[in-house]
Amino acid sequence: MTHGTVFADTASESSDPTLVGHKFARQAQLRAAGYNVPEFVCVPVDAFDRAMETARPDIPEAPVGGSPDELAEWAEKAAAAVLRVGVPESLTNALLSRFDHLAGDAGVVAVRSCAVPLTSDTEQDGEDSAADPFAGLGRSFLSVGRAELPDALAACWASAFTPEGVLYRARRGADPTATRMAVGVQRLVPATASFVAFSRDPRGGRNAEESLIAAAYGLGEGVAQEQADVDHFTVHVATGAVVPQLVRKERQVVAGPTGGTVLADVPGELADRPVLDDRTARAVADLALALERHFDMPQDIEGAVTEDGEIHLVQARPAVVAAAPRDRRELHWSNGNISESYAGHTSMLTFSVASELYAVGFEEFYRSMGVPERTLRARRYELRRMLGYVDGRVYMRLESWYRLHSGMRAFIGLKHKWEKAVVTVDSSVTVPAPSGPRRMAVRAREIPAAGVRRLLNPRRMRAFFAWWDDRRDGLPDPETRSPGQLVQDYRELWADVALYWGRTLVANTHVIAELDLAERLMRRWAPDANRGVLNGMLCDGPVNRSVLALRSLLTLADTVGGHAEALAAVFGDDRTHEEHDDTDVWRRLAGGAFGDDLAAMATAHVKRYGDRGLHDLKLETTVVSQRPQMLLPQLRPVITSGRSTQDSAREERRARREAESELRTHCAGPLRLALLRLLFWSLRRNLFIRENARFCRTELFGASRRMIRSLGRHLVDAGRLDSVDDVNDLTVEEILGAYEGGAATVGLRELAAVRAKARAASLRRADPPNIFATDADLPLDVALESSGSTRGTPGSTLTGLASSGGVVRGRARVVTEPDVDPESCRDRILIARETDPGWMFLMLVAKGLVAERGTVLSHMAITGRIFGVPTVVAVHGVVDRVPDGALIEVDGDRGTITVLDETTAEDAS
Repeated sequence: MTHGTVFADTASESSDPTLVGHKFARQAQLRAAGYNVPEFVCVPVDAFDRAMETARPDIPEAPVGGSPDELAEWAEKAAAAVLRVGVPESLTNALLSRFDHLAGDAGVVAVRSCAVPLTSDTEQDGEDSAADPFAGLGRSFLSVGRAELPDALAACWASAFTPEGVLYRARRGADPTATRMAVGVQRLVPATASFVAFSRDPRGGRNAEESLIAAAYGLGEGVAQEQADVDHFTVHVATGAVVPQLVRKERQVVAGPTGGTVLADVPGELADRPVLDDRTARAVADLALALERHFDMPQDIEGAVTEDGEIHLVQARPAVVAAAPRDRRELHWSNGNISESYAGHTSMLTFSVASELYAVGFEEFYRSMGVPERTLRARRYELRRMLGYVDGRVYMRLESWYRLHSGMRAFIGLKHKWEKAVVTVDSSVTVPAPSGPRRMAVRAREIPAAGVRRLLNPRRMRAFFAWWDDRRDGLPDPETRSPGQLVQDYRELWADVALYWGRTLVANTHVIAELDLAERLMRRWAPDANRGVLNGMLCDGPVNRSVLALRSLLTLADTVGGHAEALAAVFGDDRTHEEHDDTDVWRRLAGGAFGDDLAAMATAHVKRYGDRGLHDLKLETTVVSQRPQMLLPQLRPVITSGRSTQDSAREERRARREAESELRTHCAGPLRLALLRLLFWSLRRNLFIRENARFCRTELFGASRRMIRSLGRHLVDAGRLDSVDDVNDLTVEEILGAYEGGAATVGLRELAAVRAKARAASLRRADPPNIFATDADLPLDVALESSGSTRGTPGSTLTGLASSGGVVRGRARVVTEPDVDPESCRDRILIARETDPGWMFLMLVAKGLVAERGTVLSHMAITGRIFGVPTVVAVHGVVDRVPDGALIEVDGDRGTITVLDETTAEDAS
């Protein structure tokens, strides 16, 4: 290229980074290699050098070694000097002569800058180089018209001296004032969607198993400058599985009517659709991976998708990826949906029993799912590591879960679905994937096996429920047993549990797979249907044991409400209900003071459903079966709410009818409609099985609680513990071992005291994050780092998983522990970190439900659908971000919580 040439046109010139910079050199190489890169020409760096010669007298001396403020001030003056020089007339004329060809029918182009290497070591210097892939410090302009083209070029030159660019160079030890700028003028792609993609998820490093894509409607500024609403897509490298993380799209960047770009509304029919369908997402990931192979390093690419679905490559640069220290081994932790069962601080006793249930239950589960005995033996030790005790909280140790789950042939295809339902986020833990042919062979074997399991599971579960009911009813009363007999009873019960409990977990895999299939078919076959249709179709299924417990309570409340004397006793003559009165009221009620029928109904409810309560899987919790007078605080809000069994059933039928009608309207074709209805029927049946199994688990923990506490009383009588509650700070093996010879009984009191002190300290600390990683080579308490959160502000909107349809406004009732007066939740929107079935009495009187954790299959989600109450779960940080008493709006169809006013009702008065 001669000195007087103003454009780099030839292949050799435009691919020379010393002339045009790495950005445009790569584009030229990729165009020559056949990639779909929009046509462009470059204004090479010598044009910038000539402009700088003219501007230099007006640029003050650079404060090399100066403070950041001094450097920023100098940068602004240098940029202003370059802008005053502007673009020479000869270059302007040359640009305009090329404009019409590049602009095409749109009449606009894209103008982009790129810093050029200062040395001949082109791989180690300059913007987008292999060693320094910084980007975005120079200016770029989209939708530039003919008249604006010279000004856009001058602005790109001036962006050699942006304050952030100057400071960046200073921090890297380079001369902060020394840079050169090339400019590219490129055909502007009329994008309907734009994306930034990483061939490897930058959070996972060069060996990450997933590609990561961020995409938005409209032009690329929306993604690159975070002006638009962005969807994210994770694409598994080996399998091509696409996992979208979607938001509601309301903003996009489009070409302005007179040039430039403007923010515009996204059409309503597109707001809830994925920006990219699965096919396009896979094609973008494949493009990024092809470029990774081309350049032999992970790539960060930008591109556009036109209305015809064609993908255009706009930029490619080396990706900045995380590089964990090579000698660091990580453990990944999540409380996912396990927090629904073991929320917040949990006793050592509960952790020990829960760990045992997971170990024995999952061993049989894996066997039921076809995991070979050889594989199961090799990984059996992981069964005892599925749960971890993290500063007094129960967490899943994800490495163990993935290692165990990967023994199932079907897991590689279910991984992302399982993460969504159980872990609640995509984990960075990777699972080895079989090669293409082997993967097809695995699927060929697994599909028939999965079909057989689905056919047999209902019958197997009927047999399990019959077995459990007989086993439960045959348990002796712990109060009539000696310590030795109690130990024997406990061991025999859990030996049986080890044989049978695994089958209760099979239905959960069916629920996860069927729910994912339902969501995908709904997006494909009924994309215009209301988002609440799926939730509505899950209503009005077979009546499970949890619903029977609720209906029993509603029936009892209705009976008490119709009995004047019983009603007066339950509430007190002045409608006060101090706790110390409840014991006497229950004695009278159960003793027949208000009629034998009412007494029989109340005692039958306690006997059958008394293990269900707040945090009933935590053995330190007292439930109704232990203190029947606790039934009265549950009854009062139900009585005053006026809700009946018929109301509950009516709400479910209404939600189902509305969902069925919406589905018929928007699902084209009777065959598709029939297949969807069949799928939802199967999903309701498996939900019924799963909820019944969960209720049986509550009863198992209730029976275990009674036996362990009876043993605790015997240990108190023997002088080995000070209080029955001391058992909460011991493991179940330590308690049983006191009689079996497996523990030193002399030290139980001291051990419980040490743990009680540690428990008190941990209660004063904030909960760890929902998901985090620790250094495997450090003690857990040393490696653990807590994360903070911020409160919401008026007008802010939080997003979670839509779980039960409808929109409601009201005052927030933030509850971190459920031992509050249910009346304080009446007509409020209940906000909690997580809930379990014991929160039912608070949910009954609330007008909206929100949880920080959970899934669309969690208890709060199901309860919301049963009651017809707008519900949103998995709303990150909502407990800390929404003030108690704030006025908020919950949209159960869109999955949003909007803070309308932080002022509480009390403050306003």
